[in-house]
Amino acid sequence: MEPEIIDFNINDLPNSSMNLVISKRRAGKSYLVEHIIEEMKKNNMVDVCLLFSGTGAGFERVCADLECRFDSLEKLVGIVENYKKMNDHNKIAPKNRQFKIKTTIIIDDLAQDLKKHPILTNLAINGRHYAYSPLRLDFFILGQSTTLFSRSMRLNADTITFTQVPSYKEFELLRDECLCMTCHNREGHKMALEYYNRIVKEPYAFCSVECFRNNITCLSDYIKRLKAP
Repeated sequence: MEPEIIDFNINDLPNSSMNLVISKRRAGKSYLVEHIIEEMKKNNMVDVCLLFSGTGAGFERVCADLECRFDSLEKLVGIVENYKKMNDHNKIAPKNRQFKIKTTIIIDDLAQDLKKHPILTNLAINGRHYAYSPLRLDFFILGQSTTLFSRSMRLNADTITFTQVPSYKEFELLRDECLCMTCHNREGHKMALEYYNRIVKEPYAFCSVECFRNNITCLSDYIKRLKAP
């Protein structure tokens, strides 16, 4: 019997998460991320949304204010430093004096910075430790190619969401690093590939791998369907 396909639940997303979204252009990445953030807002998971984009295009539904849109990653360094300070303050402050800001950051159309800018790999590895609850700092980083993201970023991401990956070699990277976490033999690879194909055969459906899951025993424990209406 084929394993059941389960839809992604926004409430399962860890606090202060790192999320990578990968597909060829015009496959629906931006629309999907807008939908996710709208759902997060409904669930009181976002106070502020910031966009870092080389083109400044898109995401008007969740980030309309021009003051929240930036064309390079330079401002991101200061934002992260402020979160570190607020996080340190919260560790010693009483609950009624703690900072409780929830920020979601989108990074799009900055392919040239995904590998070379050191802050992104650092955030993938340590970012969750810069904003403990009641703070929240989530990242959604969009790219057209798997290899634009460093291996450290891919291995430390909380979710990797993808469809229509541009090349089979890049898809193999995702398959080996995150899709086949329960079985690494040939049969396991075949089952994971069939499961993935069942998910993405619908138009604009994405496969979301929940790398943050522990104690996984089957594909549906950590591989979910994610589709914007």
